[in-house]
Amino acid sequence: MSKELTFELGKGFSRSNLFNMRKLYNTYSDVQTVYGHLSWSHLCELITIEDANKRSFYEKESINSSWSYRELKRQIDSSLFERLLLSEGKNNKDK
Repeated sequence: MSKELTFELGKGFSRSNLFNMRKLYNTYSDVQTVYGHLSWSHLCELITIEDANKRSFYEKESINSSWSYRELKRQIDSSLFERLLLSEGKNNKDK
């Protein structure tokens, strides 16, 4: 399928991209809500997060804080979501 789409439509239809496109479609019922705000790299990183609450947190923070892809990856790798949940502040938990 990858070869056929690349032949017919051009670049961007590698095997891994097709898997990511399918996973994106299955993960986000309304992709339009995030598509205008985040890059393809952001979305590929977000769809690897299985926990919907965690994914939503990073999605919203990426948009609100204008995180680059590298910043998003850094925050995920540093477990920002878990650290905020473990913090003693009630305000963090409520947010």
